[in-house]
Amino acid sequence: MSKTKENRRNSFLLQGGILAIAGIIVRIIGMIYRVPLTHIIGDRGNSLFDSAYSVYSIILIISSYSLPVAISKMLAAKNSKKEYVNADRIFKGAFLYAVVVGMLAALFCYFAAPVLVKADAAVPVLRVLAPVVFFSAILGTFRGLFQGQGTMVPTSVSQIFEQIMNAIVSVLAAYLLVRPYVEADPEDQLPTYGAIGSTLGTVAGVLTGLLFVLVVYVVFRPSLKRRLQKGQQAPVDSYGLIFRTIFLTVTPMVLSATLYNVSPFIDNYMIYAVMEHLGYEQPDIQTMHGIYTGKYLLMVNVPVAIANALSSAMLPNIAGAKASGDTSGILSKAGITIKVTMLIAIPCTVGLAVLGGPIIEMIFGVTAHYPELAGNLLLAGSTFVLFFALSTVTNAILQATDHLRLPVIHSIFALVIHTVLAFVLMRYCNLGVWGLMISTVAFALVLCVLNCVALYRHIGFRLEWKRTFGIPFLASGFMGIMCWGCYYVTDYFTHNNTLGFFIAFLLGVLTYFAAIFLFNGVTEAELSSLPKGALLIRLAKKLHLM
Repeated sequence: MSKTKENRRNSFLLQGGILAIAGIIVRIIGMIYRVPLTHIIGDRGNSLFDSAYSVYSIILIISSYSLPVAISKMLAAKNSKKEYVNADRIFKGAFLYAVVVGMLAALFCYFAAPVLVKADAAVPVLRVLAPVVFFSAILGTFRGLFQGQGTMVPTSVSQIFEQIMNAIVSVLAAYLLVRPYVEADPEDQLPTYGAIGSTLGTVAGVLTGLLFVLVVYVVFRPSLKRRLQKGQQAPVDSYGLIFRTIFLTVTPMVLSATLYNVSPFIDNYMIYAVMEHLGYEQPDIQTMHGIYTGKYLLMVNVPVAIANALSSAMLPNIAGAKASGDTSGILSKAGITIKVTMLIAIPCTVGLAVLGGPIIEMIFGVTAHYPELAGNLLLAGSTFVLFFALSTVTNAILQATDHLRLPVIHSIFALVIHTVLAFVLMRYCNLGVWGLMISTVAFALVLCVLNCVALYRHIGFRLEWKRTFGIPFLASGFMGIMCWGCYYVTDYFTHNNTLGFFIAFLLGVLTYFAAIFLFNGVTEAELSSLPKGALLIRLAKKLHLM
């Protein structure tokens, strides 16, 4: 590999790593602020917020979610050919597209709110989110512009600022709006106003991110103008061609992202419809649904996000190997990417199963209604972490190797199974949120199987069962036993849940770390590919584990 190509590859990996780290930070902030927010608005408020947010997410995906990726892909192609005039036209066309589609989507979100959400109390919550759809489309256009220039820094920093402002305003606004109803809430206004307060944080966060990228654009604009003045030798594309290209680029990405994320919307709508039919009152439905979305899903999505963010920094290597026709490189990089993901996802799966109840009690306290539901959901449904992390990374590998249709087909099949299974379990087995949990795990499992079969059929990739799954499971088993014994012994003598959890957690991490090396579950080369991998290698060598 030439020095120039090597520098480009390293730069690409660096930018991917920056975006991955930003994703981890954003997820951690999101988990932290949801804790005080849940204490303020309760499980019912969480249910209303998530009901509205799931609808908002689907509308956002359809209208503008894929804009940054699509625009960056188109701009990068033009910039690499020094077609700077065409690149400028693409940005202007994308901006106009974002304004028109974002405005129409925001109006639809506002006026169709009574139809889009099943819970009446969630209608005003969704309407508060409607303007965010428009601003998010504009924000996505500018993020795509910067990513198309080869830098992820503006996108990453804006995401962090957006989440920080979201956290601050969500908690503060929810607290101020629910204060009048804390003592007496005869008309159940507290959950509704609490959910509205949390959505105001989303509004403030997106506006903050947009303001940041606009400032960066003002600074960046003179260099774009100087480059534009050079002109181009290639023919200038018409705006008609540009709009067709934008549409054809965005549409398959939208379809894939929609199918992959539509299940929460279906779940939210279905649980209200089915459980009302079974005779449940809306407050009970809101409480159970709020526990499921605001506690169970919140906890299982954090390790999934961290595992995927760490592995995403490695995926550009796969795309590069595909472009250069390096088949062995594709297979080795795919194997390392999956292995890195499993090294994180498997112990998190076991840890949530063993310490799920103590985690929920420590973070959210003991609730009056259904106090053990969240912990039991984590105990039984922690495998979602393993299956969803694996399905997401295999989905990305298929896309990186240009098999774009397969993830869409697999998502449709898994979504049908998920929807039918959830309906049967809730309607005919009266399992409520347990039916949602089981069907969600099944959704991720089906995706895993289909994606892994496709990887074997199309690129000849075989999973390395022993070192990818076997050793991490064995090490996690020792970790789980150590965590379980340590927690219950500590809790028995101290009756302090928090102390017991932290001692068990620390001992569990050390046990897993040591077991992975003692069983030869990871090599020095694999560790060096991780962020801060050199630090882990030095630590392992000092402890004589490597």
